[in-house]
Amino acid sequence: MSSENLSDTQMEYEDEKQDSQEKNANLVKGEEVKLKAKYPGLGQKPGGSDFLMKRLQKGQKYFDSGDYNMAKAKMKNKQLPVAGPDKNLVTGDHIPTPQDLPQRRSSLVTSKLAG
Repeated sequence: MSSENLSDTQMEYEDEKQDSQEKNANLVKGEEVKLKAKYPGLGQKPGGSDFLMKRLQKGQKYFDSGDYNMAKAKMKNKQLPVAGPDKNLVTGDHIPTPQDLPQRRSSLVTSKLAG
């Protein structure tokens, strides 16, 4: 008898589950109908308008003048050879000493403050 009660409860549970799934499906379909009524052209063309498709098929390289100018600048940089850095130039690894520094030039005009 307990197995019959168990199977009855399982069947009731499954029936309730199917009913709730059907209600959810009906709600989703109702929402879809509302959306299609509000936006009629929503699901017709996945590619967009004909104008957009024509513009995409052209293969336009640049979005705006900034993109064009950046591409133009890159082409100029490729054409010009880049000079390498001086090999004798020391960049921060060397601590200068007074002997390494060039002598200061004396000014030709004497200061009126120096007495």
